Amino acid sequence: MIVRAKRSTVIVALVIYLIAVVYVVFLEPTRGAGEHTAPPRWIPVKSTIDFIIEAGQSIHYYRYWAFFLLNLLGNIIMFMPFGGLIAALSGGNANKFRVITTAFIFSLSIELLQLVLNIGVFDADDVLLNTLGAWLGLVWYHSLVKKNVVLIY
Repeated sequence: MIVRAKRSTVIVALVIYLIAVVYVVFLEPTRGAGEHTAPPRWIPVKSTIDFIIEAGQSIHYYRYWAFFLLNLLGNIIMFMPFGGLIAALSGGNANKFRVITTAFIFSLSIELLQLVLNIGVFDADDVLLNTLGAWLGLVWYHSLVKKNVVLIY
């Protein structure tokens, strides 16, 4: 099966995706309730290690592990479409460095807006995980193109 999509369709999908990301990150109802505020986490990987240590020491460790996995996988999965869609817009041989750099800048912009607007928590790990997700989306898209499953025209 070959999925053929016009470039304009990919643009519409990207716009819908970006609106969904903005909603989830900034407008989701619990954001204003103060449930997602904490000091900025500037040091990469530190908050991930702290979560693992805290989960191992807690009586209710399953809650910490559930939150940790939701945060980890959520940040990765949320940016997979970004990598794939930007690669699709860039053509069959998308510049991988440009796609990853765009994802990094977009993710960093989201985190900095969270910091400035005091909505959510700035976390350097989120930038890394989002960028990893975009890279995985890019790899997935390229594997589909290589197998002639996806054709953008």
